Amino acid sequence: MARYQYGAGIADFVVRPSDGLWTVATGAVVTFWDAAVDGVQYTDLQDAGGSAISEVHASEYGGLPRVLGPDGVTGMWADAGGSSRVWMEAHQVPTTSTAKPVLDWLNIKDFGAQGDGVTDDTAAAQAAIGAASTAGGGTLYVPAGRYILNGSLTWASGVSAIGAGARASILQSTNPNLDCITGTDLSDVTLQGLQLSGPGRGFGSGVRFTRFSAPATAGITLRDLLIQSFGGDGVFCHQLAGSVLHRVRVRTCSGTGFHLQAPTDTVLGGASTSLVGCTAEGCVTGGFWLDGMAYTSLAGCGVQQSPVGYRLDGCTAVTLTGCGAEQCTTGLTVYGGTGTTASGFTTQESDGTSVWLTGSAKGVVLTGVTETAPATAATTCLRADAGTTATVIGLTAAKPNTLTGTVNRVDSGDGSTVLAGKTVVPSGGGAARMGTAVLAAGTVTVNTTAIAANSVVQLTVQTPGGTVGTPYVNARTASTSFVIKSTSASDTSTVGWRILDPS
Repeated sequence: MARYQYGAGIADFVVRPSDGLWTVATGAVVTFWDAAVDGVQYTDLQDAGGSAISEVHASEYGGLPRVLGPDGVTGMWADAGGSSRVWMEAHQVPTTSTAKPVLDWLNIKDFGAQGDGVTDDTAAAQAAIGAASTAGGGTLYVPAGRYILNGSLTWASGVSAIGAGARASILQSTNPNLDCITGTDLSDVTLQGLQLSGPGRGFGSGVRFTRFSAPATAGITLRDLLIQSFGGDGVFCHQLAGSVLHRVRVRTCSGTGFHLQAPTDTVLGGASTSLVGCTAEGCVTGGFWLDGMAYTSLAGCGVQQSPVGYRLDGCTAVTLTGCGAEQCTTGLTVYGGTGTTASGFTTQESDGTSVWLTGSAKGVVLTGVTETAPATAATTCLRADAGTTATVIGLTAAKPNTLTGTVNRVDSGDGSTVLAGKTVVPSGGGAARMGTAVLAAGTVTVNTTAIAANSVVQLTVQTPGGTVGTPYVNARTASTSFVIKSTSASDTSTVGWRILDPS
């Protein structure tokens, strides 16, 4: 016969208030039975070390330690002295009588981790990772506490970690030149509910996953993490694919908050990754840097106080939806690549350029981009360098635009639509931007509120009359009228006019 493992899993941890759930008080004595009421108590138990026991004591968090049940028993009723018992099933069933239990949920404290903010827990945590990896994969539970790490944790595929929350379960790196969590050729890893805190200097990153021989770093999930005070990047992932970063907050790192790298000089690439509700605050190099990524989306992400909010290098079909950058020199830089889309992107207090398209970026679509309260040093809202192509819809710019590239604009700010270098200008009413006027003795006043002090007015002779001269704009009154005058005082020609405003 074989003994099966109970306890030490996240499902075995219950807390007050009960709200209808079975609860275990701190340090409660728990016994095991063969029936929900009355029945026979199981006393042939063993602890994690193989010693005989008949009962267990709940931890300070109301959790149960790992225990092996009687031979052949795959389920027991647990009794903590309350009014009811709860049914507990074994974590797994061995296939042979000699098979060792497969570990699925492991408490890192069972491997010697203290979480007391003093003891170096590197070796204990690494032992827990190794145990789960040897068993083919599993999940580590990291109870509340501050776990000092004087070395890196080298992660393994199929191994995940879940903590009690980013304010409670803290992995504290102390070596400035080592990463907190690192690994190569990983897949199927989840990190959730943890804080990764660095020493505030050096070159180490919070999470650093690299690819060497695997097709990609695939199936990575980072959720509800706080990563702060590392000398390198908050998150660095190489060739990331089929992955999700959800509510990850990176603060005060000397590198980039999120650095997803998939160099285009390799046959492999990073793709199909989503970043949702992620933020980068006060990172020295930048907020988000996507290098060569494809088919990747960012939704509801934000950056504060970085030189570059978002930098997309050579990316394909990357989408930003409802993202923003505050107090950044450049809010969004698109360097090369194809098919970048930004919808509802907002910059606030930019002190340089809000959106910069360069490096022959192609097929960029900007919809509802808004520049808000640029700083005094800000120079440009949208800059599109020569060789770039873009379509811009509903741009709200506080600073001038510099559009050297091919930019199609709808609602360009002056009421016109620019398509492939041609401008369609609406007319009508007191705000007319084009029309005709008849010269009388070589002069005529055109009344339109569309005229501005720096407007460009194009003039052509439509129907010659009198002694034809050359028409020109002699005077203008902003928002009121402008005067057309001819070089011939006896010119009575009909002159066509069109008002254009600088971008």
